[in-house]
Formats: sequence, structure tokens, C-alpha cells
Amino acid sequence: MHPIRRGSHLPHGLKLALSLLAVALIVTVVPAYGFLSQSPGFGHSDSRAQGADSDDSLAASSSGEPEVIRMSFVGDVNLAEGWGADVAHNNGGRIDAAFSLDILQHMRSADIFYANHEFAMSDRGEALPKHYTFRADAAFVDYWSQMGVDVVGLANNHSYDYGPDAFLDTLNLLKSNGVKYVGAGMDLDEAMTPLCFTFDDYTIAFVAADRSQKGDEIRAQAAGAGTPGVLFCFDDELFLTAVANARAMADYVVAIPHWGTEMSTVLEPVQTELAYKLIDAGADAVVGSHPHILQGLEFYQGKLIAYSLGNYWFNSVPTLTAILDIEIVHGEPRFRLTPAMQGEEQVYSAEQVTTEVLGFMRELSPTVAISNDGYLSVYQ
Repeated sequence: MHPIRRGSHLPHGLKLALSLLAVALIVTVVPAYGFLSQSPGFGHSDSRAQGADSDDSLAASSSGEPEVIRMSFVGDVNLAEGWGADVAHNNGGRIDAAFSLDILQHMRSADIFYANHEFAMSDRGEALPKHYTFRADAAFVDYWSQMGVDVVGLANNHSYDYGPDAFLDTLNLLKSNGVKYVGAGMDLDEAMTPLCFTFDDYTIAFVAADRSQKGDEIRAQAAGAGTPGVLFCFDDELFLTAVANARAMADYVVAIPHWGTEMSTVLEPVQTELAYKLIDAGADAVVGSHPHILQGLEFYQGKLIAYSLGNYWFNSVPTLTAILDIEIVHGEPRFRLTPAMQGEEQVYSAEQVTTEVLGFMRELSPTVAISNDGYLSVYQ
């Protein structure tokens, strides 16, 4: 992964670039400290993540199934110093310095909130010989709970950036702070085991794998028998097996691949091929990351594929992003995008941002109808 640092430009075309610049100029008048000085401190929902054998659940409805379950997904997050989270670091570790009130409330109100954890979290280890390596202070693990995050993805090309000791510290730190993870683990069995969330009698399972590390880039250690590491899907057999296992135990399965070409909206053929295979194996939705920008949407067999959710809170470069909501309504899914902008180390919404994101996604997703309030459906 080769993220953009400050001062770089996004290849969205002249019209889009001018629009982003206009929004960025507007936002600079907002004080960096305290988007949410009046934040009411919304609590996170009572949903709980479990392993496959847990029976914890949300309070039951009369039908034995919750009326609505909302999952929210965002793309890449990087808490390393010198990158996108510095505005929070420099304001006493306050998340409300970095997110607009509506965005923060949206994150915290999700029944399940997922983010891609694109860094190691430790004070140990040595940087691998890569162009970019990311490591965050252990104290920043609190940001996940402040954001309302329930589960993070570790199947990516940066969770192992500082070697085995830092990787183990990352796993242990997340566990000790109640943050679930998927796509990596202490061994292959853990890395492949679906992460399940149970609401009454309805179970949702997450599985994740990485195929982003290309060419001569130093890869993370592959999870193995007794070997901590990441689940890879360059050979997709293990990922497909994990999805099939999830299908056998869950009502709804989300597959999360880390894939694609950085800074490109052009899909690699393998993205489409693998997405279809994942759905054929039992996935109900495929939600991707890695390219650092939004990529298109597609429905296959009535199941949603979101090829990339882009950067969410990664660096200071103005970048279109979105929260993807999957709402299970009486057992049936519906899908919605909540547009946002990552810029100046903050994530915020604005009317112009909504217009830009929805317009951009319509251009990239010709077979998907996107309403003005962000709902997704098969284009008729």
C-alpha cells in the first residue's frame, strides 16, 4: 500500500478536484478542536460480538428476531503519529476533535461497527523493509471505543509492519480492550474462524483475508498451525472455506477482502472473480478495502459487492469516503451510503460532499441505483 501524504493530489479529475478544494476551504474555518464541543455523549448500542459458540444476544423481540440490525462499515484507518489521527492526538486524545457530530453519532449508534485497522499497535519491534510502515502508540486503542468500533480487520498489508512482537502486542491489546478482530490471529484456526454477532435468534458472521501485498513487497507472516499471522487469499481456497464455514453457522455472512490497485477506480479482474466466488460460497455481502479511494458497487445474485470503501481516517489529504450501512430489516437486507470527506485529519459531512460522493459512486456503479438519500438497489 502506498498512501498519499500531505500535499499530494487525488486523481479524481479536474471537476472533482476543484469541488474538493472548495469544500476543504470551507472546512478550514471550523476550529480543529471540538467539532463536537456540544456532544451529548451518545452511548454505543448493546450488541455484543461473540465467537461461534457464544449465546449472548440483544434483547429479543416478540417475533424472536430484531426488527432492524444495522451494520456500519468504513475503510482504512491509520492511528500512527504523523498521519490522519494527529488532530485527536494533539487535542488530548479526543475523538470529537476529529469527527463531525452527525458522523460520530452515526458510528456510535450502529449495532456493529467495522473499520480496517491499517497499522501495528505496540512500542516493540522493528519496521519491516517496506516503503511505508505504520505503528501507533498503545494508548490510542481507546480511539476505537470512543468511535464505537466493535470489530476491526487485520487482514491487510500493514498490521504486521513491525514484525511478530508488535503483531502479538496488537492482538493482545485489542483483546484486552474489548475490540474484536477478524482475518488474523494466533494461528490459522483463529484467522479463519468466523467472527459472529448474535441478535436474538439472528447471527451475523464476518470473515476477512488479504491479497494486497504484491510484487516484491514484504508480506505479513501467514497464519499457520501454531504460527501467528494474517489469512491470505492469493490462493482463495482458505478464504472460500472460511466463508462456507460461516454460512453453516450464520444467517448473514460478510466477506471482507483487502485487494485491488491503489489510487485506481479500475477494478482488477481478480476482484470481480473473487467477489463472485465468495458469494457463490455463501457470502451475503462483500466489502473491500486497500485502494485508498472509493471504487464501484455491484449486485451479484442480489448480493452487494462494495469493491473499496477507500480511506476513512487515514491521512490529511481531502478524500471522498463513505460509511456503508447494511440494515437487516425483519431478516431482509437493505443498503445505504452515508457520504463523508476525510480531510485535514478530520471526517465530516456537508451538502456538497454528499453530492460529490453520490455522483462519483453513480459514475462508478452503472448497474446500481443510488437514491439521493444514499439507498442502493439494482438499477432497473
